[in-house]
Amino acid sequence: MVSSMYKKTIINYHLLHPKLQKRYQLDRSHTFSGRGTMSEISGGSFFVRMLLKSGVFFRCFFSERGKDIPFTIKNRTCLTKQEHTGIEWNRTFVFKDKKRFFDAVMVYDENEKRILDFFGQPHIMLSVLTFEALSDGSLYITSGKQWLLICGKRIPLPKWLSGNSTVCETFDESNNCFTIQVHVENAILGTLFYYKGTFQETEGEVC
Repeated sequence: MVSSMYKKTIINYHLLHPKLQKRYQLDRSHTFSGRGTMSEISGGSFFVRMLLKSGVFFRCFFSERGKDIPFTIKNRTCLTKQEHTGIEWNRTFVFKDKKRFFDAVMVYDENEKRILDFFGQPHIMLSVLTFEALSDGSLYITSGKQWLLICGKRIPLPKWLSGNSTVCETFDESNNCFTIQVHVENAILGTLFYYKGTFQETEGEVC
């Protein structure tokens, strides 16, 4: 049986909360669907939010902000154009009169033993991700080197142009739900995007 790419790459995997271990057991025979609420979606100056508007056409960024935003997430395997097996990350945020999407595909890089995150449909950006389980059972994810994807070419982004991401995902036993906090910032422009909230597997009640 082939192990999940996450089990192979999460540092200190044994520390991860059992519910998160199950959640990240994503492979050809394991999928995940969740539903919940983002209590806050914020961040970004007026200029930044105008730039993010263009992301709507690629289903990866958006300028809308708000509180108590309904949210769904779906993870399943897919086959990339390069015939690699990837994991789809399809996130939907439901604002009052519209839906916004944040889609990506994660692929395991066998040569470098790392996970690559391809943003958008079609892919317009690529980032290296590092996963680490902390002593409290939470999962901490950080972004590394990034590239723009243009006409099949990878164009390296300098650090001053990159959006540095930190993600913390936990399992709240008292409320029987997952919690998520995502912060994307730039060295010059500051916070570009921030959201936090809770979700459960589709079978359960929304937190």
